[in-house]
Amino acid sequence: MTNPLVVDGLTYELRRSPKRVTIGITVDRDGSLSLTAPEDCPEATIEETARKKQLWVHTKLAEKRLLFRPRAKKDYVTGEGFQYLGRSYRLLLVDAEADSPAPALRLRGGWFELRRDERHRAEEHFVGWYIRNGEPWIRRRVGLLSDRIGAEPASVCVRELGYRWGSCGLGGNLNFHWRTLCLPPRMVEYVFVHELVHLVEPHHGPGFWRRVERVIPDFADRKRWLAENGGRY
Repeated sequence: MTNPLVVDGLTYELRRSPKRVTIGITVDRDGSLSLTAPEDCPEATIEETARKKQLWVHTKLAEKRLLFRPRAKKDYVTGEGFQYLGRSYRLLLVDAEADSPAPALRLRGGWFELRRDERHRAEEHFVGWYIRNGEPWIRRRVGLLSDRIGAEPASVCVRELGYRWGSCGLGGNLNFHWRTLCLPPRMVEYVFVHELVHLVEPHHGPGFWRRVERVIPDFADRKRWLAENGGRY
């Protein structure tokens, strides 16, 4: 169960959990704030904790505003770069062929080829391309990592997730942002492991990070890189 809680002008989403023994504060990628507390923790104690962490919260909010500034709008012109698994591929506008029309968008010979007559729907075609081509790759990689972690997701989907790279939903359903396919493979692996470990460790406590470290010993470096550079993708 969640409830909004306003402390000195900052609005938090308050979650209570019977498994929680301490009060935790999270600043999400989109700047939203959440507090997780034990079920029987008095609200006054929660507010006091939030006030003590105010400087830290404001610092994190400032970092988010810097790192996640709006991306430059794509023009979809020949020569423009688009990322796929950490590599940049240039866009080439091509004319439709009457006898055997090419797909609206395809990756061929190191170029993304977009039909000129479909440029007005370019963003839609790119999102669809990433989902269609990335989902099988993601499912294979998640399957391999599942064996190492000992947790099997009920389903794996690629979709639009706003400011989140991935999410672990009820029933063990894993969702990944289609933009995950733009990241370097090492960072994609970190996102996969992060969400898979949530199948057995719902919260970001010490047990969660120990499990992540068993699979990715340098997870802290990858986590830091993603926080500092993820906004570019």
